[in-house]
Amino acid sequence: MPPENPQDEIPEYDRRTIIKAVTMGLVAMIVVGGLFLLIKAQFASPDPGKHYGSVADAARHVVMFKSPRPAPTNTITEYVPLDARTNRRVETAFSDFKGRPTFVVLWATWCRPCHAEMAELDRIAPEMTRLGLTIVPIMTADKAGIDGARFFYRGNDIQNLPIFLDHGDRTLGAFGVGNLPVGGFITAEGELIALTDNLDLLQEPAKELLRIFATTGKLPL
Repeated sequence: MPPENPQDEIPEYDRRTIIKAVTMGLVAMIVVGGLFLLIKAQFASPDPGKHYGSVADAARHVVMFKSPRPAPTNTITEYVPLDARTNRRVETAFSDFKGRPTFVVLWATWCRPCHAEMAELDRIAPEMTRLGLTIVPIMTADKAGIDGARFFYRGNDIQNLPIFLDHGDRTLGAFGVGNLPVGGFITAEGELIALTDNLDLLQEPAKELLRIFATTGKLPL
């Protein structure tokens, strides 16, 4: 037999509880969805549909500063292998790279796009060195440490790139970026003139951009 007052089917306090539960569920779904999209964007491989038809297309993924900035003042640690198990630690300042155009790459073992980019940089490193470019890959924002970096290098057969580790993510902070990988263009005079913005170094026009910087010390922007 139905109740005399339909309102009595759900007491007021139960109605508030249901509304609160539904609201909290919706908020949780929004938060989880946002985190999923953020993680997906960070770990996603480069967009296969993004094709560079020219150096100008690649240059659109480089942010040029209106005024050059000084290179970061912090030091980084280079691990020079002595044998299969030990390394010699060398404290290096960015001023040590003066005299040659330098391309700094910030990467991490957990960053999926970094995997392919580091392998490609290793492949073209001998050519870039001959052209006059210094490539400085710096592992940052990564708790894996030197053991993780060495494991990554071995697993990806990286033989032509040195290993540098950031101190307290200071280089990452100096660049003012959060996503990886990111590259910084430092002139032979020691000025940071530009940063990459989702530049796909696997494509030939992007590598040609590095060649131009290596030989001229400038970017065609």
